[in-house]
Formats: sequence, structure tokens, C-alpha cells
Amino acid sequence: MKSLKVLFVIVTLLFFSCSSDDSVDDIITQPVTYKLISFIFTPQTETQEESLSYEIEFINSNNFEVKGLPQITTTIGGGTTVTGAPNSQCRIIPANSSCILSYAVVDDNPLLFPVEPIEFVKADYIIDFE
Repeated sequence: MKSLKVLFVIVTLLFFSCSSDDSVDDIITQPVTYKLISFIFTPQTETQEESLSYEIEFINSNNFEVKGLPQITTTIGGGTTVTGAPNSQCRIIPANSSCILSYAVVDDNPLLFPVEPIEFVKADYIIDFE
């Protein structure tokens, strides 16, 4: 019986002294923040084409690189639209660094005239933890 108690104590000590292999739980991830540098929408008129351009800086304050997807939320004539980054910019942001997402498009589609105004609402960065 005494040897059973000693064996139980040894097994218990071994069990609780093992380190966890789940190191991801030990990392506290800070959210990626953003700074709107510019957002310019010019509606189409009889003399100029419609254009949209923006620059958004995504800031990674973590001590490790993050991988993810920038998302932009806009309103178009009162309705809200969420879109992913229109290109592959800022999919990876190095540790303690930032990335500027740039986008510019000009459209002379006569079907869009007159167009509803496009306004910036917010930007998000969806971190991929895989």
C-alpha cells in the first residue's frame, strides 16, 4: 500500500511538471490597428469620370509578424458594404511594423451616372491564426 502511494505521488508530480505543447495560448495577440491616410471619392459628372482612391495604414504592434486580410467597410447611398482588400497588399505585416494599403480606380461607366456617394466607415484586419 505504501508503494502505491509513492507511485501515485511520482505520477502526479510528473503529470503536473510537464510543459504544455500549446505555445499559441501563451501568446497574447494585440489587434492590428489602422490609420486612415486618405479616402477620396469623386462622383461622375458630365465632364469628369468617377474615381475612388484610398490609403490606409495597418499597424502591427505585436512582437511577431501577423498574417491576415484587410477589410474595408463603406457606405454607398446609405447601405453598408464590407470588402476584402482589392489586392494582395498587407497580407503579412512584420513585427512592430506597418503596411499601407493603397487603392485607386477610375470608372467612366455611363450606367453609374448619377451615382450614390461612397463614404468610409472603418477598416479591420482579420488575423489568420493558422
